[in-house]
Amino acid sequence: MILLVDIMEDEANWMDGLRNWAQENIDLLLGSFAISILLVIALAIAIYKIINIKRKSESKLAEKNLEIRDANQKMLASINYASRIQGAVISSIVDVKAIFPENFVLYRPRDIVGGDYYRAIRCGKYSVMITADCTGHGIPGALLSMLGISALREYMVTEYDAENPGTVLDRMRDFIKSTLVAKGGGSLDDGMDMTICSFDFEKMEIRYAIANQTALIIRGKEAIKLKGDAMPVGNFLRAKEHFQTQTVKIEKGDMVYMFSDGLQDQLGGKNQKKFLLKNLTATLIEIHNDPLNEQRVALEQEIISWRGGISQIDDMTMVGIKV
Repeated sequence: MILLVDIMEDEANWMDGLRNWAQENIDLLLGSFAISILLVIALAIAIYKIINIKRKSESKLAEKNLEIRDANQKMLASINYASRIQGAVISSIVDVKAIFPENFVLYRPRDIVGGDYYRAIRCGKYSVMITADCTGHGIPGALLSMLGISALREYMVTEYDAENPGTVLDRMRDFIKSTLVAKGGGSLDDGMDMTICSFDFEKMEIRYAIANQTALIIRGKEAIKLKGDAMPVGNFLRAKEHFQTQTVKIEKGDMVYMFSDGLQDQLGGKNQKKFLLKNLTATLIEIHNDPLNEQRVALEQEIISWRGGISQIDDMTMVGIKV
């Protein structure tokens, strides 16, 4: 009897212990569940805030991108309009052909507008062709080109001017130096390289002056280099007092090429080096007997092939005139 009572007491104690253990674990489980719920709620709030912040950021970014896109479109429209203005003051193909019936013009600004320009002018008995390459490219170069063209309208007008292209370059240099004056005093270092060729088809000669460029006459397999003064039209530390006027004889069938350095300086080839004057000269010797338009196309294709995947690095201009 005593043994049965003991067993019943032990069983009661075991049941009490089981209930206590179950209660404790249930409390722990409920506490853990409550904490988990709180963590989930906190995480949900955090995610909501992050999503909200992200949406606001994306909205602001979209607005900013729209502003940038609008600004770029307006700037591009302005540059395109500036190109129309620049194209209007540079000699048209019709004007060039009226003075030089057999010619081609390759004109490729790097950035829609550029610092290269050319002018064909009739001055008395002389047929004058001018090519120029201003400091820089894009908008700064274009502004300088407009300045140069404006000056030429005053300095290359008469037969005397065409007969003395060195004097014209002197006047151009004085004009550039006096115009481009920095606010703090002193002159800016901007200017232009330029070639002036005055064709006298009666005497079959060219009177020319060159500022920091080279022109070529291709006659058969011979290339005659026309070199002038190694100084620009503008400020130059080692400038000589005057640009020199020189004379060269021409013959029927000669091809005269005037160009900016954008062609010979273009990077490309296997080693990404400059095209160089020697390669440009060799190309012109090879194509100089072809029809004028075919020469332009062949020259463009040669430069494109040389470039490969490299971008155009400078403005490119070449005028070819058949005597």
